[in-house]
Amino acid sequence: MAVRRQVLRAEVEELILQRLLESRWAPGSRLSIDGLARDLEVSPTPVREAMVSLERSGLVEYVALRGYVVAPMLDAAQMTELLDARKVVETAALERAFEDVDALLADLEAAYAEHGDVIARIEAAGEVSYELLQEHFHADWGFHQVIFDHAGNRYLATMVETVRSHTHRMRQTWVGGPAALDVHEAYAEHGQILEKVRRHHHDGAMAQLIAHLDSVLERSVALGEEQAEG
Repeated sequence: MAVRRQVLRAEVEELILQRLLESRWAPGSRLSIDGLARDLEVSPTPVREAMVSLERSGLVEYVALRGYVVAPMLDAAQMTELLDARKVVETAALERAFEDVDALLADLEAAYAEHGDVIARIEAAGEVSYELLQEHFHADWGFHQVIFDHAGNRYLATMVETVRSHTHRMRQTWVGGPAALDVHEAYAEHGQILEKVRRHHHDGAMAQLIAHLDSVLERSVALGEEQAEG
């Protein structure tokens, strides 16, 4: 029963996450646990547990006397801090992953190929569904996750989980179709990192990783400003 409960909570969290990333509710909207439970045809318990998890990601907030509400989108200052934190932990991980560069390279190649397959499906579809959107996010993060997997440091892995959860919140600004996604830009930048790793060029790979994260910040801030003006 405990396993089924965990699976149910994960399913409920995914359904609520989908609605959040699709901007079904405006920032500040109250999220009733009982109302969501009725809508999803589950008991309030898995909804409550899902909300606790989503609160850690920053996508929802708990407000006294109101309960859970949809969190506001990240502003430019918050995005800057998030990407700065990512640079700190990801460069530290890449530094350590280079100790076995051949093993790192093999898994980066696989992750890069998987990302390319997702992009091909997005282009073939012509329209980005939620499922394709999530596949892109998963493949995009998968490239970065390889670096942490090869860092050999359990505490760095724990730290990046926090950063990863808040990246979900930043992705709220990316909903809006293919034009709002940095699919090709991110893929090309990953390719530049990969090429340096192929050459065993430590400093070059570090520089390309930093440049990539700087570009992610620039695109995200620009898109957030554009949507705010719109």
